[in-house]
Amino acid sequence: MFSSTEVAKQINDMFEPAWESVRPVPMVSIDFGNGAKITRTLHGNIATYVCTADGKVIDVLPGIYAPNVYTQRLAGMASLHALIKNARPDNVADKLQSYHAFGITSLKQAGSKPGLDLADMGKAMVENPLKRLARLQSMPAPASPAAAGPWRTKAEEIAGWKELADDTRINETTRRLQIHTFLAGRAPLTPANMVKWLYREVLHADLDDPYLGLSEVLFKNYPFAQEDAGR
Repeated sequence: MFSSTEVAKQINDMFEPAWESVRPVPMVSIDFGNGAKITRTLHGNIATYVCTADGKVIDVLPGIYAPNVYTQRLAGMASLHALIKNARPDNVADKLQSYHAFGITSLKQAGSKPGLDLADMGKAMVENPLKRLARLQSMPAPASPAAAGPWRTKAEEIAGWKELADDTRINETTRRLQIHTFLAGRAPLTPANMVKWLYREVLHADLDDPYLGLSEVLFKNYPFAQEDAGR
């Protein structure tokens, strides 16, 4: 996703980007014997926080997205940031909580029908800006993550993967609803205040678990568990 020149340009144009690693990268090694060994990184997880200048989270995009959906959501969050930036300091928390409450309602409504029709769009245009943003940010993503057009580099060809489309749909529905619900009931948080909750409850990769929630998969059917335990 970040290999896309379009994604990188939008991030650099709209935001002051910063990257933080929240735990060491997990590695797996397989020894085939006779000196043949491979070592690879395991597929990790990311979260994109959009924050105010003082580091308070206004919204989060969980996990990996199809590039065109990701840039669409980032543009909406940039608009949200502009509204928050112009608000009185004592009114920021209320505006953010209202936005996330509208997001909860919009996602639940979007989940009950294929998408917003023209009447929905017309109604959204006369509503207050925060509610309009929440509704538009909750419109269903394109059926194909590559629908916006061809991507020009090999790294960006992942936009056509079925797995990426599936991840995008989960991010846009279940996970975004979890995030809206979490943030709607709280004063503005920093990423550090919510990172463990986000990875544990939303991305299912508990940062305090050395096996990132994979222990059952790794060990449940391991035939030599008792022998190893007796060593």
